Parts: sequence; C-alpha cells; structure tokens
Amino acid sequence: MIQTPRKITGLLFRPLLDFFYPPVCLHCRQHLNGKETHVCSTCLSSIEWLHPEHPLYQQTRSRLLETNVIADLVSCFVLHADGAFQHMAHAMKYDGFVSIGYLFGHEVGRATKQRGVAADLLVPIPLHKRKMRERGYNQAELIARGIAEETGIPVRTDVVYRTRYTETQTKLHIDKRKENVEDAFAVTQHAAAVLDRARCVLVDDVITTGATIASCAGTLLKAGAESVIAASIALAE
Repeated sequence: MIQTPRKITGLLFRPLLDFFYPPVCLHCRQHLNGKETHVCSTCLSSIEWLHPEHPLYQQTRSRLLETNVIADLVSCFVLHADGAFQHMAHAMKYDGFVSIGYLFGHEVGRATKQRGVAADLLVPIPLHKRKMRERGYNQAELIARGIAEETGIPVRTDVVYRTRYTETQTKLHIDKRKENVEDAFAVTQHAAAVLDRARCVLVDDVITTGATIASCAGTLLKAGAESVIAASIALAE
C-alpha cells in the first residue's frame, strides 16, 4: 500500500493530536471514552446491519446476478445518507482513517466465512494511478486486507488496473454510472496465469447500482477467472 509523504505525516502525528485534542465521534462529535474507536457506542448501534432477507440486499443481489458476471454478494451494512456509517466511510476514504477499512474488512470477512464462500483470490477494485497519488491509499485494498486476516484468502492487487480516470460515481445519475465505468478496467500482463479458473472475491467499499463492480468482474472473467463474488462493507439505495 503506497502512501504519500503528506498522508504518512498525518498518520504519525495523529496520536499526538489525540493527546491534546481528545478524539470525538465522527458522527455526533461527542468525546469518545477510552473503549470507543471512531464513533461512540450510541452511533455505532445506529448502523443498520444487512441480512439475507433484507429488501436492499435482495434487490442489489438480484441486480448483480442479472449482469451474468457476478455469482453472489456479501455485504454487511446499509448506508444511510448522513448516518454514522456514511461519516465513517468518508473518514476512511478521504481523511486517512485507514484503520476503519481494516475494521470493516474483518466484519466482511466474518460474513464471508458464515456464508461458506470458497474463493482463491481477493481482488480490491483498483484506483486509477492519478487518484492513488491524490489519496495515498486504496480504501478497497484496506478492506480486502481485513477480509484476508479473517479468511486466509490471499489479496492480489497486481492483476487488474484502471485504464482511465473516471468521474466519481456518487456524482452521477444512475443511467450514467454504467457508461462512466464501461471499459475502465484491464488486466496486467501476468494476470492470465493468476486468474486461470480462479474463484475471485471482488472487493469495494460501497455498492449502489453495481456498475463499477460488474464492469471489473467482466474484465476478470474475460481474463480466465472461473467466477466472481462481489463483496462490500455496505450497500446504498
């Protein structure tokens, strides 16, 4: 995982800042006690869990299966606008709170084991190299590393990459999302040997329409993967 000097500096000084400015909940901004991390217990309990019968899970899974490139779906939470989870996801993605990625990755890993998912590779959705330079890390890779620690499935970040810089999906209307990520992924030169008949879990932070993960999954299948299961920490309506 590559991190910019600015990002590394921020991570090194965070403990010192926490000493002078006690950490507060990312959602309600109340001071955290010694046992709380990132969000207070009240806000943490407000995050809605997904279950196989949840309507959002059923709708999203059906939409992904209809693409004929996704074999199944594993996800843990519901993303509510301006809710506690959204604030945690934003802090993970844009503010350098990398430990949140590992934390949620462990939850997805436990869900993966409970579902009896058998896989050979964990493949995080890649960032374009320009966005990687801007952010300093890939949040999907953080999540994948957390899943790996729970499941023992190896992470491969060297098989697929973004061919072009795409606009953030959250800013686009639903009918533009698929167009935005069409042909946005390609495999590396040695990917064929790695992906040959491999059962892959493709990892992203949040799935909304599924356009990004379906586009990347199609690329993996064309390169020889046997199957692709989508995994995310949350689903959004």
